[in-house]
Amino acid sequence: MRILFYQWGTFNEPVIENTLRDLGHFVKVLQAEELKEKPTEEQLWALAKDAGEYHADVLFSVDYFQMVAMAAKKLDITYYSWLYHIPQWSLFSYAAQLSSNRIITFDSMHMQELKQYNVNGMQYMSQAADKELLTSALANATPEQIEKYKADVSFVGTLYESANNLFNRISAEAREKDIYKEILEMIKEKRFAYGKEVLGRGVTDEMVEFLLEEVEYGQDHFFFANQEDIAIQSVLARKITVEERKLMARTLARKFDFKLYTISNTEKFPEIHNCGPVDFAKCAPLVYNGSKINIYVTPRAIRSGVPLRVLEIMACQGFVLVNYQEDLAREFEDGKEIVMYRSLEEMVEKVQYYLEHEEERRQIARAGYEKVLREYNYAEKLRRIFEQKPSGIIQNMRENF
Repeated sequence: MRILFYQWGTFNEPVIENTLRDLGHFVKVLQAEELKEKPTEEQLWALAKDAGEYHADVLFSVDYFQMVAMAAKKLDITYYSWLYHIPQWSLFSYAAQLSSNRIITFDSMHMQELKQYNVNGMQYMSQAADKELLTSALANATPEQIEKYKADVSFVGTLYESANNLFNRISAEAREKDIYKEILEMIKEKRFAYGKEVLGRGVTDEMVEFLLEEVEYGQDHFFFANQEDIAIQSVLARKITVEERKLMARTLARKFDFKLYTISNTEKFPEIHNCGPVDFAKCAPLVYNGSKINIYVTPRAIRSGVPLRVLEIMACQGFVLVNYQEDLAREFEDGKEIVMYRSLEEMVEKVQYYLEHEEERRQIARAGYEKVLREYNYAEKLRRIFEQKPSGIIQNMRENF
């Protein structure tokens, strides 16, 4: 099959490209960074012309680009979009409803939500981990580096406290208002609380209006997502994740040999051993493999899905302790292949338990590693993407936009 692969710089694009070629496909790569804006008719025809000249059978990208979707429709070929980030508000558009789309999401709640808007070309499938992550890292590591990244408990990831966090845009004047203080109290209550309805519980129309006005983030004219969902998933979910990860790091640092690998500034929390950022290809696999326990706190915008980081830890033979996720619980056996917590207190208890039960910890890590290599490798997932058909496709979509 001739595949036109639009790339924009995600961590997993090189391994996807190489795997597609290993599977016997012909792959041409085009850069997609400039395709994020709403397309003009001229851009659409240029995109379609490139695909036509290559005689592409399908178009493919990591994450969704409505311009690519519309070009595929013009050419009457299929567009495969394998999601890497959630949320993506451009999916709440008429272009996402096209019958030529195959949109693969790793979050089953996300799929069900979009199907309510007639985005019927959806299929649910967990992401994949590069089975060569650890092998490649070990091949280039010195004994000193391997020793350096050993720890009892580790966490690799950002605390999301940068300017990119929309919640940080709220003005100093607005932070004096009662509604802001109510939102902060609500966020505290949602930390380490899990369930389908937790994110939206207690969110009022007044809160939604305040947040979207303050962060200057609203609906584009081609989106049909509602304002409440935008406020919850793009603003509140990120802030809850910030507060959870900070509390996790401070709590574990006080009780255990805990190392935090992050680009985030933690000067306000001197108890945290901040080791700085690590290269995700060269060093992070050494952390995952060398830590007795790898903690993961899933970004709250991922409401039910299996986080990619969890798969990568398991692919590096690492033991992972992660918050409860519905899809994760369905795909992996808790206590046998992975271990999950449902509260901060349970996280601490399980860290203590598995530090003291080495053989049980090793058996779980081994079982998770074998399952990920067998079922969650890129070759297996890409075969499924091109073989599986989405369910419930309807033809009365608004295709003449």
